[in-house]
Amino acid sequence: MSKDPARESVEGGLVAPLGEAEARALTDEIRAAIKGVKAATGRLAAAVRRAHEARVWVTLGYPSWKAYAKAEFGIGRSHAYRLVDQAITSEQLATALVELGLMSPAGDDALVLGDLSGRAWREIQDRAHDVAALVADRAATFEGTPDLEQLRALIVRAVDDVRAEASRPDTPQEPAPTGDDPDAFAHWEGTIALRHAPAHLTDAEALAALNVAGYDTETRLTRAMAVRAFALHGSRDQLQAFRAALDVPEQGGHGYGRQDVVAGRALVEQLQMACWRQGTLYLEIAPSRLSDRAAARALAAAFGEDPQSSTTAERVEVRRYAITGDFQAYEEWENRALARA
Repeated sequence: MSKDPARESVEGGLVAPLGEAEARALTDEIRAAIKGVKAATGRLAAAVRRAHEARVWVTLGYPSWKAYAKAEFGIGRSHAYRLVDQAITSEQLATALVELGLMSPAGDDALVLGDLSGRAWREIQDRAHDVAALVADRAATFEGTPDLEQLRALIVRAVDDVRAEASRPDTPQEPAPTGDDPDAFAHWEGTIALRHAPAHLTDAEALAALNVAGYDTETRLTRAMAVRAFALHGSRDQLQAFRAALDVPEQGGHGYGRQDVVAGRALVEQLQMACWRQGTLYLEIAPSRLSDRAAARALAAAFGEDPQSSTTAERVEVRRYAITGDFQAYEEWENRALARA
């Protein structure tokens, strides 16, 4: 690691303590760098959204958006879609603020909205107008129009309030099914769907949000809406209706009967459920707040394994599935692992 040659070394290879003025200057430099990173992330999200809308992967010869994002930027499909969602929400909020006279149409959105984290953007998805309304109400108490720093502070405060409101359920929730409940897995899938399509969305808005998140067939969308309703309200009616109405016209041309296809889907669900149950056990050892590397160390210690072993790597991937619900990502990892074996 390089050191500042102007700093005087002391015992142990450390440098002498900074004076108050130097410490303040360094802190201000770090704060400015963090703001710059957040603003750059906003511009990145906008660029990724343009690439998605323009279907640039087709032009560049990639088979899918996911393959393009992985090859060109080293990010997964879920990460890429989160950036698309962030750009959409950012545009909605900026448009609302412009309409309220709080932002200039020619303003730099990333500069004004650059204090928000990726998680904050996800949690206010489709609630941009609620945020803007709070900002407008509070801006009305100012003697004049808020300046840039005041507007940024108002936006951050409004976002925090909307996020807090969204985290408080309006009605008492049914207790989540226990592990012995055959629908416990479906309930967990519903919590994953709610991350993409939060509770405040209408059904039409939820469908659109889930489609963007990768639920890209009618069957996947219908199931996602059913498990989302189950996780949201505790009612199994929509889930049972989905199971009863399973239709498989796309398999008709291949000679498979409905009974065969339903059995096949049930087998896939059983495999996913087994993976999920295993992942929840691993999460007890390595909670979701840990990075993959820290999780590998924790799991290896618990099972007496090498953190670099293929077995530990598989445990980490199963754990990730229990966090994200992205079984396709787990299958792709498994296929790569088998190809290397």
